[in-house]
Amino acid sequence: MAQLSVLTTEPRPEPAPARAVEEVQQAFARLTQGFAAERYPSLRTRLDRLTRLERALQRNSDAMVDAINADFRGRSKVETLMMEQLLPVLAIRHVRRRLHAWMKPEKVSPAWFLRPSSARIVRQPKGVIGVIAPWNYPVLLSVGPMIDALAAGNRVLLKPSELTPRTAELLATMLRESFAADEVAVVTGGPEVARAVSSLPLDHLVFTGSTRVGKEVAMAAAPNLTPLTLELGGKSPAVVHESYPIERAVTRIGVARLFNAGQTCIAPDYAIVHKAKEQAFVDAYLRFVEQGFGDLSSSRDYTAVVSERHRDRLEAMLHDAESKGARVVRADPQGTLSMRQARMAPALVLDVKPGMTVLEEEIFGPILPVVTVASVNEAIAFINARPRPLATYYFDGDAARARHFTEQTCAGGVTLNDTALHFFNDELPFGGVGPSGMGAYHGRAGFKAFSHEKSVFEPGPTARLLRQPFPGVVEQGLRVLIHGALRPRR
Repeated sequence: MAQLSVLTTEPRPEPAPARAVEEVQQAFARLTQGFAAERYPSLRTRLDRLTRLERALQRNSDAMVDAINADFRGRSKVETLMMEQLLPVLAIRHVRRRLHAWMKPEKVSPAWFLRPSSARIVRQPKGVIGVIAPWNYPVLLSVGPMIDALAAGNRVLLKPSELTPRTAELLATMLRESFAADEVAVVTGGPEVARAVSSLPLDHLVFTGSTRVGKEVAMAAAPNLTPLTLELGGKSPAVVHESYPIERAVTRIGVARLFNAGQTCIAPDYAIVHKAKEQAFVDAYLRFVEQGFGDLSSSRDYTAVVSERHRDRLEAMLHDAESKGARVVRADPQGTLSMRQARMAPALVLDVKPGMTVLEEEIFGPILPVVTVASVNEAIAFINARPRPLATYYFDGDAARARHFTEQTCAGGVTLNDTALHFFNDELPFGGVGPSGMGAYHGRAGFKAFSHEKSVFEPGPTARLLRQPFPGVVEQGLRVLIHGALRPRR
């Protein structure tokens, strides 16, 4: 099949809201009917669906790079190949290798007083899984949940972000070519379409985005008691112990902070350093930017901010910080990017204080506030006084201190002495906690999240003791057990 091209014309106009909502309902009805006709797809069927998804990604590789580049007004090709293509393909292969084992019923030990008997857990597909995807990684965060949902035997209703319309159109076209309408459906449109999807009686809904919108999604899903997986981001800190080599820490923090121009939910949202190391951190960060990207206006590896509205939001954050006494250090002090609205120079914010927007809201851009402390315990207290983040990062060569930090802070995930790499490991569940989200997926965690773990019990002869009329020995036995005269064998 020839590659799709979505760049020769502007994205097609979205349908009127009423018609868009009707299309959502029709797509959901087809998926529901499809699931009703095949409630427990075979291993072969599930593997076939995963293979079709992998081939669709491979066929449309170049078109995907072009579409995302156009939507972002300039996106690093390497970043797109790595995050939007390699990661989904590796995830599919990971699931395919393990799916047969995951699908097997899991035997469990029955309660001792019911022996002999048989007990097992059967993981059954839930039905129709909704996925509302964000714009920052428009393919990865669309097909990532889809991989786990298809592996678990479900049908999928995908709503891509309207902020990346060319990519949304490409996803819709390539998935329609690869799947029947009762297997996978894609609905495009704005907030009214997202609300329509959230309001459906889905069997599970995955939303990735801001905490504010996540609350709206949860409220829309509540009347149907739809189970939710919410990936909401938050303020993920990176803590550098004073003994850790500052250049090494800055390089690893800078990579994640400036990857995709900071438009990443697990990017370090602020750094915490010992007050004696602040200037060394600033100097090392500026060197990292210069060595890693060179001329920011022409670098092929530096991604643009997705829209002027987001650029204006980021500039407003810097203005707010400066107006409240912070110092802003830009990696482009001459302002050569000021006329290039698609790109924004990396910036450090020093002397930050509570109440500044950069410390209160997720940044989602190439800005890094730097908080100074006198000790690791002070850093831990600073983190724990704020909403729980999606990730934390701790840099320290001392294993005991690293363990103490991990135990004393709460976050969705942790990477030690580096940043964001826990996301890449499909053996680890990925998800938030509290304001940074609920639920997790990736690999086996995703297979379980999108399956109903059904308990199956086959009683043995002792079950007759639990039925009326109760034998006389039952009351005597209960009294012995309650008062501890007879204890079960371990």
